[in-house]
Amino acid sequence: MARRGLGKEDYFHKNLASIIKGYESYGKLNCSWWSYDASGENRALKTGQLLKAKGLRPGKADYEFRKLKGEIMYHIYLECKTETGKQSSSQKEFEETCKESMNDKYYIARSMEDAMSILEKEGIIDLL
Repeated sequence: MARRGLGKEDYFHKNLASIIKGYESYGKLNCSWWSYDASGENRALKTGQLLKAKGLRPGKADYEFRKLKGEIMYHIYLECKTETGKQSSSQKEFEETCKESMNDKYYIARSMEDAMSILEKEGIIDLL
């Protein structure tokens, strides 16, 4: 039977997105583009099969931020996990591909404080 309602990680994502949108609405989000990746969401089997057939691959981090520094585009990936949440093998594989790139950074946030600290460290937001 499918899980009903939102879990801890869903609330984490929802609250983080709300904060990011707030920074964006005040013109204080320091990136050229950002998005949440819904590839891991629960959905009907038929929809999942169609997305897979179209090329959707598992493992991409929950959030992607693109930041231009000079003429170079950087990608900051943020995976949100609860205190006890574990990465899947495909998430670990995606993290490894990020380590192979000079322009990609991958982080795991286990709390809202972690996420905000990472976004501040990368210059996406300014907490001052």
